[in-house]
Amino acid sequence: MSGGDLYSGLDRYRTLTLTLTIGLMFAGGLSLWGLGSGIYPEVEFPRIVVVARSGDMPPEQMQASVVRPLEQSLATVIGVRRIRTRIIRGAAEIALQFAEGTDMWRSLQLADAAISEARSQIPPDTEIESQKITPADFPILSFNLIGGTATSRREAADFIVRPAFSRAPGVGRVEVVGGDPREVEVVVDPARLATLRLRPSLLAQRVGNAIVRRAVGRLDQDRQLVTVVAETRVSDPADLSRIPVAAGPNGSVALGDVAQVFDGAPDRTLAVHGPEGDAVQISVSRVVGASAPDVVREVQEIAAALRLPEAIRLVQVYNQGELIRESILGIRDAIVIGILLTIGVLAFFLRNVRAGILAALSVPVTLLVTFLAIRLTGQTLNLMSLGGMAVAIGLVIDDAIVVVEAITRRIDEGEAPELAVRGGLREMTAPVVGTTVTTVVVFVPLAFLSGIVGSFFAALALTLVSAVLISLFFAVFVLPLIAGQFLRPRPAARAASGRALGARYARTLRGALHRPAAMAAGACALVLLGAFIATRIPSGFLPEMDEGAFVLDYFLPAGTSLEATDAAALRIESILGQTPGIANWSRRTGAELGPVTATQLNRGDIAVLLKPRGTRSPAEEVMDEVRGRVEHELPGVRVEFVQILEDVLNDLAGNPRPLEVRIVGQDQSVLSRFADEVERRLQDTPHLVDYYRGVEGEVPVLRYALQGDAAQRAGLSPAEVGEDLATALRGSEVGSVPRLDRLVPVRVRFPDAVRFRAEALATWPLALGPSAAPISSLARVVEDKGASVLLRENLSPAAVATGDVEGGDLGGLVKEVRRRLQDMVLPAGYRIEVGGRAESQARAFQQLVVVLVLGILAVFAVLVAQFRAGRAALLVLLAVPPALAGGLLFLAVAGVPLNVSSLMGLVLLVGLVVKNGVLLIDIALERLRGGLPLPVALSGAGRRRLRPILMTTLCTIFGLLPLALSLGAGSELQRPLAVAVIGGLLFSTIATLYMLPALAGFFLRHIGEQAPGSGAP
Repeated sequence: MSGGDLYSGLDRYRTLTLTLTIGLMFAGGLSLWGLGSGIYPEVEFPRIVVVARSGDMPPEQMQASVVRPLEQSLATVIGVRRIRTRIIRGAAEIALQFAEGTDMWRSLQLADAAISEARSQIPPDTEIESQKITPADFPILSFNLIGGTATSRREAADFIVRPAFSRAPGVGRVEVVGGDPREVEVVVDPARLATLRLRPSLLAQRVGNAIVRRAVGRLDQDRQLVTVVAETRVSDPADLSRIPVAAGPNGSVALGDVAQVFDGAPDRTLAVHGPEGDAVQISVSRVVGASAPDVVREVQEIAAALRLPEAIRLVQVYNQGELIRESILGIRDAIVIGILLTIGVLAFFLRNVRAGILAALSVPVTLLVTFLAIRLTGQTLNLMSLGGMAVAIGLVIDDAIVVVEAITRRIDEGEAPELAVRGGLREMTAPVVGTTVTTVVVFVPLAFLSGIVGSFFAALALTLVSAVLISLFFAVFVLPLIAGQFLRPRPAARAASGRALGARYARTLRGALHRPAAMAAGACALVLLGAFIATRIPSGFLPEMDEGAFVLDYFLPAGTSLEATDAAALRIESILGQTPGIANWSRRTGAELGPVTATQLNRGDIAVLLKPRGTRSPAEEVMDEVRGRVEHELPGVRVEFVQILEDVLNDLAGNPRPLEVRIVGQDQSVLSRFADEVERRLQDTPHLVDYYRGVEGEVPVLRYALQGDAAQRAGLSPAEVGEDLATALRGSEVGSVPRLDRLVPVRVRFPDAVRFRAEALATWPLALGPSAAPISSLARVVEDKGASVLLRENLSPAAVATGDVEGGDLGGLVKEVRRRLQDMVLPAGYRIEVGGRAESQARAFQQLVVVLVLGILAVFAVLVAQFRAGRAALLVLLAVPPALAGGLLFLAVAGVPLNVSSLMGLVLLVGLVVKNGVLLIDIALERLRGGLPLPVALSGAGRRRLRPILMTTLCTIFGLLPLALSLGAGSELQRPLAVAVIGGLLFSTIATLYMLPALAGFFLRHIGEQAPGSGAP
């Protein structure tokens, strides 16, 4: 259908078309209010974590009796690609990485089935928990509960705060960490117990048997159903003290005669601390699909209305909703600034208020309808989808500019507005559709991307493609209807200014047409420069973003007690309190941020909240200052720094550190030796910080060597002696007593003076029939050493060294590490691998290069279909290499590393830079086929299309400028993309206006020779 016929058809359905457009805008506005928002797109990560806990079992025993059966069973789950295991005292964390595209709910069911199969080979008291890892497992809001006692804080958190927060719409999990859960302690006197000829396990059994509370039947009485209950009246420590546990010469002996009974708490295995002192941390996560800011707002309203016990209060320490709000506002500001800048470009070139308003109208219309597209595709408002809209600002106006410019030019040449609309539509429909399709098709190969890159940039691409297609609909179907009624002829002086610009360009173009070799040489030089830069430019994975918060992970030497770790952490907190820019923090020792995990007592993390942007230094500088002071003042403490969302993404992807050096083999001692060698080789590696050698030191172990013969003579089995030891030292939970609407556990144990003093561990008396003897007569105490942490990679022992990069790029660091390790000789059966986030970066780069090549091929196919000439399509594609080189040059000058965002910008360039070539070569071909000589056709085409080419290019550049300058929070993610596109467009526009016409003699001469009237035979 020709442009005139299209306009006639549109004019017949004018009311319907305009009504449909207004309706879509209204639906888009409604969709905006109903869209959920988050920091990142809702994606599913192919990762499951299994955590097994088995008391205080040493790592070596955990490995043999718990981990190996579980690993061997889990390895059979369909889709498992990698199994990584970390074993500590009493716990093991097994991380399963699955193939991309795996149905993770089904995989979780298969993993649970594999765990059930392995149960028969695992100690029966082992607790196993499995969890599918999603972004919703990580907190979006955290509070510290301070004041009161450790027990009152914990009870307020468990029974007041958690139930209230759980009722908020969208809340998934409310995790409570820290404080002291209430527990009734039965602290036994070993000497009195031995005098009564009772062993610890026997006493625990009797106490448990004495706490009875159960329904035993029912009966009908007086036409009512009566429940029959058997119970002992035990509700407080005093009642428990009166329980008879033995018979003495003067009657029964009460529990209070051999033990102290009081309200207490279990032994602490973790601690939470804040600036105000000891605290309980309450972390709120959302369900998948819930809007994070909405959840945060609901929880904050509930928190403000809570009535807590006197002296206890909530203090907010982390709020992802604020970061989301600031990021969305930052991108909103970038969009608004981009719109204003593009309107300025229109005003400068068109010098026609009506035409400028008409072209600019495409921006609000397109953005509103794009919100509807986001809603229909199940997306949310996040940094990637909104980033796609910000990137699209300069693109969505392109089609409208080209159409409006064509119409206004014809009006300036004297045509009536309606005829100008028909002629402009006839002239520009095919080029506009072609240029839009080239932009869209470059994103089709994104289907080949996997992992975080594929999930995140799919959201950006989907938004961008939707906006571009909607802008095409507006430019071709809606704008002409308005233009015919809205545009008017303008003064001749203003119209002449546009022709003067074309005339000046035509004069400069003549020089280029006579020097094709010089033009080609200049382009080749630029491409060679770009290739050189590509080999030297720093590289990274995802762009860094100032989130306003970070996590400080701290590690003390293996075996450090909770008290010593807590003391060192207090000194780190003191440093944080003295560091400018830090607003608040929450510290956990013996626990970690995020989903289920196994954590040692000698490590922990501090979630640090920074002051608002503009009142402090950048987050990286604050982290560098804290790192320097900690390393100087606490040389025995190893620290790692990472921003919170970056830490979340690393955990989700299964690559928690930027650099990993994995040594895999069978003998742990050999692995330790090679870990020392790797550490020696990597010493003083430039830009390598937070290095961890991958092997923990040994920790002291006191072993009770059970004497089977001695136990047999005393009438006991080794298992019974072991049970006595467990009850005496760790304690035995024997039952519970009612307290209000809950049950409080009861634990039988020995006094701390026996449990926590090495000299008392061998001397406490144990009843042996009618007499008593020191425990050492049955179990000799032996001082020993054992592993503190064992690591495994795909069912084999491993040592995994890790590190971070500071002041350099990850790609350069990996190259240097590989160079330093390349000549290491390992025994047969051992191997060394360099990985971590660097693996994800390498895989993403490979996939993006494939996407780039496929995008070029797709664009070429579209050009061939449009021009019906392969040489013409190749000519237009010649603008791509200078564009890519220009993008790389701008990245290098701006100091932006080559990462997945900048690579995505280079992919986008392929579709953008050919748009100008299409506009120019399309009309040149038309003139050639009309019989004009090639130089005349090219010069006329250049004059006619110069203004739309400059306008579309400058609108795109100015639309991206706020992102390139990182104006506002959240724009850092799109800054590399914007810088690459701006650089590429500048160079490609020059190449399109001068290089393509200069080389057209080689590519288009055959078309001119075949044209009617050209003189060809």
